[in-house]
Amino acid sequence: MVPAKESRTLEPFVESLKMGDSVGHLNLTLVPLMGGEGHGQLDYCLAADAIAAGVFTVTEMSQGGTVPLLTVVSEATRMVLLLDGEELVGAKQNRILNTSVLVPAKSKINIPVSCVEQGRWRHVSPDFKSGGYSPSHLRARKSRDVGRNLRATGQAMSDQGAVWEDVAATHADLGSSSPTMAMHDAIDQRRDALDGYVEALAYPAGARGIFVAINGRFTAIDLFDKPATLERIWSRLLTGYALDALARLNQPETAFVPRGPQAVLERLGTTACQACPSVGVGEDWRFETELLVGQALVADGVCVHLSVFPNEAEAGRRNATRESEIQPPSRRRNHKRPPEDRVY
Repeated sequence: MVPAKESRTLEPFVESLKMGDSVGHLNLTLVPLMGGEGHGQLDYCLAADAIAAGVFTVTEMSQGGTVPLLTVVSEATRMVLLLDGEELVGAKQNRILNTSVLVPAKSKINIPVSCVEQGRWRHVSPDFKSGGYSPSHLRARKSRDVGRNLRATGQAMSDQGAVWEDVAATHADLGSSSPTMAMHDAIDQRRDALDGYVEALAYPAGARGIFVAINGRFTAIDLFDKPATLERIWSRLLTGYALDALARLNQPETAFVPRGPQAVLERLGTTACQACPSVGVGEDWRFETELLVGQALVADGVCVHLSVFPNEAEAGRRNATRESEIQPPSRRRNHKRPPEDRVY
């Protein structure tokens, strides 16, 4: 077991956030999160940009490779940020990041990943390129599993079988197919529909975070230390949300309640986090309650990336965002409010 560290809370990082006007397309609703940048920003570049510039290389650990770990070599003079759920395409099989990692300048480290291409184990390229972004339901389940492993062993390992199950479910829900069960094929085959979401939902100027609802239900929060990061990854991150939205397009909808984002942020601010070791710069803060699960990469007092999801129980995949549950703490016991006054 990893010794428990002093409990931390996310309140300093979320208490001063302001919400912009919600925007939507079909069954996907987004609420921009603004302000609250008093804890500073860090100097880094994104992995996709560093790879494109030729100063950051991601490869298999050896010629034989190992599924849950990859090696990165950075020649960049700044830190490089790899993001939870980010896809890396190529080498012996496509992977996604198990957690956000801030790679030190001019360094070589191993990073924890999960496979999202079950049927291939052969080189198609010597190294990896940046790909798409994982759907939220996959990231949520992975976040819970990685968090439990981090707290227990100090290793940011996922449940690989569960990841493959979620990739297969994505293909089934979207009616896509892949000879190697690659998540990337689902993105490619539904590109036109996904681009429809991206074209309809432009980056909200000044936002450094986003609250996501699908069919009226809370689905995810992603928050960064500065607007420039969200703006740079907007289309890829939005594609991940859109994958989930497209898969649920014909499911029943619930009216989105504008107070919902504030209620989730209030609950999030009081949630205890455990600081776990990170393979890069900073600490990997993990939390799991009956309703919420997620992680935050915190370095030098700065929350570089926070991801939050509804916590669905393993048994029956219970939806943890029932109407009477995610409410401001002051209203949690008021279960008999009329429907129009409920947060969800």
